[in-house]
Amino acid sequence: MRHLLLTCCLLAAGVTIADVPRTLEGGWRYAWGDEFTGSKLDTSKWKHELGVIRNRDAIQTYTKDCVKVRGGKLLLISKAKETKNSNYNPRKEHWTHQIKSMPYASGSVTTRDVKHFPCPGRLEIRAKIPKAKGVWPALWTMHVNQYGWPANGEIDILEHISQEPDTCYSLFRWGHNGGSQEHKVIRTTSIPDYSKDFHTYVLEWDEATMRILIDGNEVNSTPMSAADYPDGNNPLRTPCYLIMNTAIDGWAEAPDASQYPVQFEIDYVRYYTKGEAADTAAEPADDDKPAKKKRSKKSKKKNRP
Repeated sequence: MRHLLLTCCLLAAGVTIADVPRTLEGGWRYAWGDEFTGSKLDTSKWKHELGVIRNRDAIQTYTKDCVKVRGGKLLLISKAKETKNSNYNPRKEHWTHQIKSMPYASGSVTTRDVKHFPCPGRLEIRAKIPKAKGVWPALWTMHVNQYGWPANGEIDILEHISQEPDTCYSLFRWGHNGGSQEHKVIRTTSIPDYSKDFHTYVLEWDEATMRILIDGNEVNSTPMSAADYPDGNNPLRTPCYLIMNTAIDGWAEAPDASQYPVQFEIDYVRYYTKGEAADTAAEPADDDKPAKKKRSKKSKKKNRP
């Protein structure tokens, strides 16, 4: 009865129900994902990021209250509200513990310590970024290995700053020869006002190549071998975890409090794999099956968002 009522409500709202694609062209098979059809964040798949945690020039603190699941979407909300830093502890020396509060609150979630994605893999995220002065939304991954940043490897599938509404930054990052000097492969993609609609962002990697796609078009790529280190290791070949967040200020322009609150909307996240890894690929659970609306066809970069 509950499913029947849900179906009727969705149909009344002009929404169709379709299964998650189990396979994709190129031999990709579904292994993990979240369609955000529930009423709260699934903590078996995601972990909240909380407090002041990075970006010295940013002015937000992350809170659970800024992470909502509504209407089949994950909402990362940003508010102009003085908010305590849950990591405040003046007895600790790191700068993230020295700040009592920030003038903005925002949302951030990660699969760190919950789910890591090995090679080969394909992460597909359908999202709509927020629009307000000062927003710095990002979809990005960090690799899990013995190195510290930047040598551990970081991939920015989407980085956006409010003062460049038509631009998406896509980056591959690692340490030059495995050291602390950052090596970047950076590209920009122009689409009129990214905040006007949902777009599909994909990170796809195998033994030969890592690539980023937006709405099915490749916008950046790098040979995996480009990140080979002198010690014989390669950070891009190690598993990674996903982070989705909105920072405020920092690399973006100064915010205008009158334009808040705003929200970063995530429609779904799906991970596919292939080859031997695909033999253990999962079938989407009932609660993971989507209820989706019909689709209609300056500044120097700062530290991490």
